Amino acid sequence: MARMKKVSMKNTEPERVAVLEDRIREVYAEYRQLLPTDYKWEDESARWTELVYCIFAELTEHSYRDARRLANSLADLNLLKVNDLAGIPIMDDGMVNPDNSRVRTIIDILKANGVAEEDIKKSLSAICKVAQAIQENYDGKIQKFLRTYGQEIVDEFDSHVSFSEVSKGTQSRILVKWIQNTLCMPLAFSNVYTARFCEREGANYQELAEAADNIGINGAMLDDLLEVYIVDTEGKKV
Repeated sequence: MARMKKVSMKNTEPERVAVLEDRIREVYAEYRQLLPTDYKWEDESARWTELVYCIFAELTEHSYRDARRLANSLADLNLLKVNDLAGIPIMDDGMVNPDNSRVRTIIDILKANGVAEEDIKKSLSAICKVAQAIQENYDGKIQKFLRTYGQEIVDEFDSHVSFSEVSKGTQSRILVKWIQNTLCMPLAFSNVYTARFCEREGANYQELAEAADNIGINGAMLDDLLEVYIVDTEGKKV
């Protein structure tokens, strides 16, 4: 049975990551229609937009519905990329630089939608500070943050549970799949099919994770996608 080893970033090859990105896109284009129509957080950028919505909902006088509409509208206009917002300077007063062109555009949109000036300042400052934290600590990939602590949940539960009927590896995969499905957690690569995909591509766990992060695809969804692909091309594994 194929197994993947977790490796450090220094053992990843950019060329292999780039090849994996292309292969994932190919598999996605061919097999996505065989998966459920609706996946929660299929695109990992949607998790960031959801965080922006939460900030708007709490720091403006707008209703939750309007706050979500504003967040989605800004995302649709490509104004909420983490790396772009992370690069906006924070002034000595803790507020974002109002002369930044991206900030001015967002301010104009928020004002046109009736957001008070003070609420705009607070919200944009909060959004940019969170973006900076994600950029500095998780390479701008919110999935990396969630994956780290999701794995801690698995490890903690795994240490207290013992299925005598199955191997420890199978038990861990069961727990990962459960947490993927119940918490919509982007825990990646729990099954033997994903391991087989990496084996076929001559890649390792970290390279696959990096490719998924670069594309912005939810690791849990990628697990399911690669299972469908390997089953179709090689048959079901037991």
